[in-house]
Amino acid sequence: MRHNLVCQTPPSVTVHVKLSASRSHQQKNLIRLKRPTFKDRHEKCEKKTPSHKYKHPKGPCLVIQRQEMTAFFKLFDDDLIQDFLWMDCCCKIADKYLLAMTFVYFKRANFTINEHTRINFFVALYLANTVEEDDEESKYDIFPWALGKTWRKLFPDFLKLRDQLWSRIDYRAIVSRRCCEEVMAIAPTHYIWQRERSMLHSGAVRNYNKEEVQLPRGPSATPVDCLLCGKKGRFVGLGLSSSSSSSTGTFEMMETHLSQDLKDTLPTEKMMVDSPFSYAQ
Repeated sequence: MRHNLVCQTPPSVTVHVKLSASRSHQQKNLIRLKRPTFKDRHEKCEKKTPSHKYKHPKGPCLVIQRQEMTAFFKLFDDDLIQDFLWMDCCCKIADKYLLAMTFVYFKRANFTINEHTRINFFVALYLANTVEEDDEESKYDIFPWALGKTWRKLFPDFLKLRDQLWSRIDYRAIVSRRCCEEVMAIAPTHYIWQRERSMLHSGAVRNYNKEEVQLPRGPSATPVDCLLCGKKGRFVGLGLSSSSSSSTGTFEMMETHLSQDLKDTLPTEKMMVDSPFSYAQ
């Protein structure tokens, strides 16, 4: 399913980020250590001016440039990513808030325009699902879409890339709802911000009957019908167009070279990962 809508974005936008509890506590400690002496306070009182003229928003900010948002939107011209979003018809893996978190991760990691790639998109989206979602199995469907047919061999390296991104954003993986909404407000007409999740899929839902659906299903399987909201699973065939970025030749080439590329970019330190051991078998 193709979406070729063009959205106009402003040259630059400032998004306010809420401080975490630990960082605000550290800031308060610094303020206590830097209290002015009695003389300094007396001089400041004499030069005191109305405070309403110099009010600034508290907390760190993200300054978003037009080319950064444009590069992020260009990711959704990728046929494979479009098919992935089409498969996720209930928006359980990639709703508008998780996609906004993905963009914030790109900003916090200081990704260049050239780093706005398919693999980085899936890594950031997986991290967002790990942070926000209670359903631990739905996010595993990212593996076959990001890594291809040999995902069982490559997903440990994928998890290491997730930890590398987590380290690169200084472990600040929490994104406030206000920050997500300010990001979406930059270009509110883009179709990815219309991916609303149904209230039937909100809250913590547990599936104790693990034999009903085998996850992940991947691009080659027809998505199952949703028992909660009634949406029908829609099959997506890959490689239908010779110009498609997800054509068979390109997809197999990515599978061949991905393992070596991952090894070249991974850090040497070991980090704790969560691995779907039942699917690795």
